[in-house]
Amino acid sequence: MSNPLRYNGNPLFPSRRSLLASLALAAVPGLSPAVRADEAAPSASSTESPLTLTAGESAHALDGVPAPVRLWTYDGRFPGPLLRVRRGTALNLRLRNTLPQPTSLHWYGLRIANAMDGVAGLTGPALAAGESADIGFTARDAGTYVYRPLVPEHAAEQTERGLAGILVVDEDTPPYADDVALVLDDIALDDNGQVRDSFGSPAEIGLAGRLGNRLLINGRTAPEQLSRPPGRRLRLRIANIANARPLTLRFENLTTHVIAADGQPVDSPFRPVRDSIALAPGGRVDVVVDTPEDGVSGKVVAALGSGLPLLALTGAGTPETHAPEPVAGLPPNDLPESLDLARARRFDLIIDGGLDPAASESAGDPTRIWRLGGLSWRDAVARPLFRVPGGTPVVMALENRTAFLQVLHLHGHHARQLHRLDDGWEPFWLDTIAVPAGQTVRVAFLADNPGRWMIGSAVLDRLGAGLAGWFEVG
Repeated sequence: MSNPLRYNGNPLFPSRRSLLASLALAAVPGLSPAVRADEAAPSASSTESPLTLTAGESAHALDGVPAPVRLWTYDGRFPGPLLRVRRGTALNLRLRNTLPQPTSLHWYGLRIANAMDGVAGLTGPALAAGESADIGFTARDAGTYVYRPLVPEHAAEQTERGLAGILVVDEDTPPYADDVALVLDDIALDDNGQVRDSFGSPAEIGLAGRLGNRLLINGRTAPEQLSRPPGRRLRLRIANIANARPLTLRFENLTTHVIAADGQPVDSPFRPVRDSIALAPGGRVDVVVDTPEDGVSGKVVAALGSGLPLLALTGAGTPETHAPEPVAGLPPNDLPESLDLARARRFDLIIDGGLDPAASESAGDPTRIWRLGGLSWRDAVARPLFRVPGGTPVVMALENRTAFLQVLHLHGHHARQLHRLDDGWEPFWLDTIAVPAGQTVRVAFLADNPGRWMIGSAVLDRLGAGLAGWFEVG
């Protein structure tokens, strides 16, 4: 394409943010922060020897909860161990399932071979209780990614009970020595301080999804406290692994630049509008922040109620001696520089279904409450939403005919969100696409990864209730 479509004007990350503005992030009664971050997430890397990752039961203490919370976790860690590899190297692991349910392992946001995508029933079988399976792939793209189960009927429960972690794929030369992962989550606890056993209820699968009453960061109670020399520059990798809750983050007294969205470098680093960023469930953002002066704290705050502090970064000690430099962009991954929309195949996909909040709570068939492209997942698994040859540009118009914000995850690919007149696109790539109630969002991508790929709800309760389909790249 001789004149590739470009974003003209200043980058506005909250044009993605505006997609979420229709959802009121009011405080939930009893919502309390829950995570400390003076304890870094454990790291593990694997290049040759297989790393064993065990999905099983464990118990974890949370501040303010009288007894340990019984969870399902990877290697007994909550969230799962921070896996780390360098771009272009192999990750090899053995997944052991000691859960009472079948499970799988999906690498959320990674462009990998289709057989490794971990969608049970589509890209491979589920791993039965008591079984193990070897998983291996080469990390193609540097970035921040999520790993979690994806057996559609069990994904919501298994993730809510604690089965999720972060995979960091480092650049060839990581640009920031101070690199911190912040894993955001909420958890729904009952009166006894245990995970609320209401999975599959009409309110969760047919309405807003499962919203927790305790907000977590790195599995502990907020705010996380960090201290660094004034002027020190940090990379914060922020991931929202909640089942259903979008989060708007405010950066207070912090000089902040966005450098990556959904694992992929942005076109050029930029300051978020009004120092706020919205993260849908499954969404990730990498930002660079500068530590305030000595004795001064900057904060990352969740916009819930009057605001819940998640991170406090305090300047302490001898200031950095170097002069501040402009924030440099990350090296690009091998995504196309342009998309030829003139020859794109175009597909209109309607999102519909759900329950009427004012009607009966009866859910009927709980696997067919939501539909994508006219079908629920149980019926759609037999045929694709569309098929295209490899190398085909695709434009999808996602029309949300429901009364709820919908969030879809595009597997195996990353897409650009298009402007209304096809006269440009947003200055970042997405794999997590928010579609406000009653609106249509159009995205474009190059279908260049062979296989059968899911497009499914990132609100996991709706995924098990039918909101998913798939497409095939030949």
